[in-house]
Amino acid sequence: MTSPSRSIALLLAATLLSGCAMSSGLNAPPPELPAQWLNQQQASRAMLEHPRWWEQFGSDELDRLVTQALDANTDLLAAAARVEQADARLAQAGASLFPSLGLNAGASRNGTIGAGGSSESYEARLNASYEVDLWGALRNSRDAAKASLLASRFDRDTVRLTVIASVVDTYLQVRYLEDSLALTEDNLRLAERLLDQVRAKVENGAVSPQDLAQQKTVVANARARLPDLRQQLHQSRYALAVLVGETPQGFRVGGGELAALTLPDIQPGLPDQVLARRPDIAQAQASLMAADYQVAAARADYWPSITLTGSGGYSSSDLSSLLRGDALYNLALSLPQALFDGGARQARIDQARAAWDEQRAGYTGTLLTALQEVDQALGNVQALADQQQYRDEAYRQAEEAYRIARIRYREGATELTDVLNAQSSFNSARQNRLDLAYDQYQSRVTLYRVLGEGGDSLVESSSSLEGPDSA
Repeated sequence: MTSPSRSIALLLAATLLSGCAMSSGLNAPPPELPAQWLNQQQASRAMLEHPRWWEQFGSDELDRLVTQALDANTDLLAAAARVEQADARLAQAGASLFPSLGLNAGASRNGTIGAGGSSESYEARLNASYEVDLWGALRNSRDAAKASLLASRFDRDTVRLTVIASVVDTYLQVRYLEDSLALTEDNLRLAERLLDQVRAKVENGAVSPQDLAQQKTVVANARARLPDLRQQLHQSRYALAVLVGETPQGFRVGGGELAALTLPDIQPGLPDQVLARRPDIAQAQASLMAADYQVAAARADYWPSITLTGSGGYSSSDLSSLLRGDALYNLALSLPQALFDGGARQARIDQARAAWDEQRAGYTGTLLTALQEVDQALGNVQALADQQQYRDEAYRQAEEAYRIARIRYREGATELTDVLNAQSSFNSARQNRLDLAYDQYQSRVTLYRVLGEGGDSLVESSSSLEGPDSA
């Protein structure tokens, strides 16, 4: 067997051996759902059947704002750019598994300074180099880049989900503040109407000027609340403008009464698939897998690497006859092995292992946080629903008490203090009912967010997150 043939045979043997990759040997926590979630007797389908959950609020303006934010939000654009960077890093890592080819052409002239005569030479060579991935270092590095790409995609989905929830939440806040402003203005009108009544009584000598001073204080306090509410409304509109990628100063939002929106209906129980749909959990798992591959790649440094190189071409002293000149070739195999490095390789393994421990802790923490957030969100929805009938009853009774107090004061059967107390209770009841409605809308947004609804590529095949292959 000739030397080139032996080299080719060695290349084939090394390529076959490279199918045995090293494993990290670490045990990642299983991604299955906790048992206490799987044992739920009643599962809600309301979340899982509405990936475009914001449409359930029944606002065309809100739908438009969410669509605009998905196209123009700066945080989401930055997250998409990070995905492209991770994709490029994966392409770079994958390129190391293929041979590299290069062409080298050159010309030279040799002679002695001061002496006549010179010689010329021309050469053209095709060079090839290939590192045999015998221990899986290159493949594990590629797979780590692949897992990192998945993590960046899930991170983008987390940003997408946060942007959607922020747009809906801020839009609800705008409508809530508009309602609060209108409610305060109405309370002011009621206070001014009573002020006119008190002023008439003072002019007729029916009551003392103290009543007039008291009611003027009520009116002044009501007027003082208006500038702050208007400023809060401006700030919420500006925040919404930034979320959808517009200049705050020129942004306009129609808004409207909060009661005009539809409150999404939430069924009891926990969705069985909730953890599998949260992009932050998928991102944590992908990051853990990337760290796993990095450990396996670091361990491969203990074994020698095999690099095959070869070149072939022509050499001639005359450029015109280069391709008819001497045919040259070169085949080489290198097998470097570090015998002593002062502990550098072990330090790299220790660093990779510590990074894996960090990702494992983060993954477990993300799971626990998801359980906490969903449980709290569901409990908040139920608690707010339980308050509804009591808030409505308090409003009706306060309204009736205020009506009776005004009649009795007009007839001179009660003091102004009783009217002011009834008026304060009525104003509080109206505001409490508005606050409850706003909190109920917000509780839906929070629940959709913690359930992971609204992501893009949230469902990936489980095979794309498997750990390094065993030997």
